[in-house]
Amino acid sequence: MAQKLPEIKQRKDGYFEVKITVAPNVRKSVYGATKADVRKKARELREEAVRFDISNIRKMTVSSYMTNWLTEVKKPGLKPGSYDRIEQSLQYQIFPHIGHIKINALTANDVQKMLNAILSEKSYSTVKKAYNNLNACMELGVQRGEILKNPVKGVKLPSSKTKEKKEITAYSPEEIKAITEEAVRTYSNGVPVYRYGYLIILILNTGMREGEPLYLKWKDVDLEKRRIYIHGNVTEVKNRDGAAESKYIAIEQETPKTDKSNRYIPLNDNALEALVKLRTIIRDEKRVIATKNHTILSPRKVYRTMENILARCNITDKTNLVHALRHTFATTLIRNGVDIKAVSEILGHEDVSTTLKIYHHTIDEQKQSAVMTLNNFY
Repeated sequence: MAQKLPEIKQRKDGYFEVKITVAPNVRKSVYGATKADVRKKARELREEAVRFDISNIRKMTVSSYMTNWLTEVKKPGLKPGSYDRIEQSLQYQIFPHIGHIKINALTANDVQKMLNAILSEKSYSTVKKAYNNLNACMELGVQRGEILKNPVKGVKLPSSKTKEKKEITAYSPEEIKAITEEAVRTYSNGVPVYRYGYLIILILNTGMREGEPLYLKWKDVDLEKRRIYIHGNVTEVKNRDGAAESKYIAIEQETPKTDKSNRYIPLNDNALEALVKLRTIIRDEKRVIATKNHTILSPRKVYRTMENILARCNITDKTNLVHALRHTFATTLIRNGVDIKAVSEILGHEDVSTTLKIYHHTIDEQKQSAVMTLNNFY
């Protein structure tokens, strides 16, 4: 649809004039003996400006074009954490391989080589993010007439099966015993060694994502019904305030990771006790978890607490230290015969298929066990 012209006004000398925008922060006046003349000249000037603008855009590199796409198109609709993740995908995955190529010189072969190279070093999910971001950007460029053809359309996305799946990290029963004992250890005067030790117990017994208990308010806790209600999480994002000392800041996100993330989790005795202890240790009227200054606790602090606990327990071969508590919770439920749909809802997965995909090794173990029970009947 053609952009509507501003009002055409008649000058004192009898000529007509209209002022139009031909580029960001650039306005020009168009004159004519009649309004029809002015409309024609204004339309021609705009068409010329658009042609010039597109010709310049088509000379941009992938790096410049995609940076503009992220900051001008994507940013307004993104959460800070999502913006950081896309920015990382661009800077560390896409730009090192194809960032120097002009957008209209980019070929499907260039993109294929990039994806294959990423897959040789990174996870399949990292490859998929790079693919999705590049495809979304190129597709929009085609729709706008800025890019002649989307090269991603001619690419075959590597199969997830070509990358060996890593087994999830979960703690053994012996490790769980050591971790829980260390997490609640006190000094001789009764003061807890770890301010956030009982938070580790809480995550282990509820399966919350590591940012979810940091968002938890006391109004979300129902001790009588033995439930906690999850409405959001805390995440760390890049601090874009140039004058700030910290590179990252912790922020609250009221909208959960998925629709199913907004849920309630039943509390067992261990989780209930952990909440009671946290109330006496943290001493914050609003938040379940908070710093000594009653501010949002950074997920990094929880990670360091877990790191110190594991060091004391001589557990050194685990990755995703805090997230492994969530995996331990889930695998324990599955191994004890809890319905997979119930496990999925407690974890806040979008659907059961997500749970099945993540815990397929544990479920395979259960299948074997289930079949072996028939030995008692024949």
